[in-house]
Amino acid sequence: MSDTSAYLVAMSGGSGSGKSTLADALIARLGADRAVIFHEDGYYWPMRHYGPCETEEQRAAIIAQANYDDPASKDTNHLVNDIAALKRGQSIDQPVYDYDRHDRSEETHRIDPAPVIILEGIHALSVPALLPLIDLSIYVDTPDDLRLARRLRRDVVERGRTVQNVLEHYLKTVRAAHYRFTFPSMFEADLVIADEGLPAYGDVVPSDTAIERMLAPVLSRLQAAGIL
Repeated sequence: MSDTSAYLVAMSGGSGSGKSTLADALIARLGADRAVIFHEDGYYWPMRHYGPCETEEQRAAIIAQANYDDPASKDTNHLVNDIAALKRGQSIDQPVYDYDRHDRSEETHRIDPAPVIILEGIHALSVPALLPLIDLSIYVDTPDDLRLARRLRRDVVERGRTVQNVLEHYLKTVRAAHYRFTFPSMFEADLVIADEGLPAYGDVVPSDTAIERMLAPVLSRLQAAGIL
């Protein structure tokens, strides 16, 4: 990393692993003036990428066939270019994905450069062109049953889906894609952090102790790199 380049922390892990919780905690610790969050989900291809989507039938067919857990579901060239621009100190207009519509929004999200960029997502360590840009790679390792419980709660409570739909989707594409694309990156990560049971249900939030335990090895690496 050059003196003028931002420091890129990339966090990956399966859906529901707790990587977003860790990323948010790191942002809070570093402060908004020193770090910026970069979510990869905005780079899902717009629906028109897959074909005509003028009617509800066409849209439903695309949703049924697209595998959103495969890196090919994202415009990774755009993602890599935006990360590279941020590392050079340039602002970017990040695309926004609308989960209710299963399509990219017309809106964009302005991200200004900061000394530390925190990239989080299931494919944060699975895009070969991204790897040379990463200064610290982190994999959050969480048991499959806990991740599924969290995914159920999120998709049913927050996104209005049925339990049957969530389970069908998980068994059809999510689980296989996790072990093909996301899980292997654990063995190349600089840090592997075990998440052994942050809450999956209700309004319970992770304890300060749990957050500190997950943050400690990350902060140690950042201190060694001269970031803290």
